[in-house]
Amino acid sequence: MVAASLAKPNLIVTQDEEINSVKAESTFKTHKIKFKLNEEFDEKTPDGRKVKVGNSFFLRDGKLIQERRWDGKITTMEREIKNGKLEVGNVATRIYEKEA
Repeated sequence: MVAASLAKPNLIVTQDEEINSVKAESTFKTHKIKFKLNEEFDEKTPDGRKVKVGNSFFLRDGKLIQERRWDGKITTMEREIKNGKLEVGNVATRIYEKEA
């Protein structure tokens, strides 16, 4: 197992007026994104993929939702505070087309 996959990053979330920032810091890598709620933007993921963050981040049922789109794929991340801890869940959707 790769040591980087075992690292638990520190997550720093800040807001300056309408600009939000999420910064994940670990021993191996730092990844930071800045965004406005409900606005699409381009992002380079920690593993180097260039993705379109559709609808950017938005709030739903008390959760901060992030949707990434690339190469016909969609990944949704849900962040929520529960019992004083931040929980992050990932939902991946793949769309298959029937060959003619």
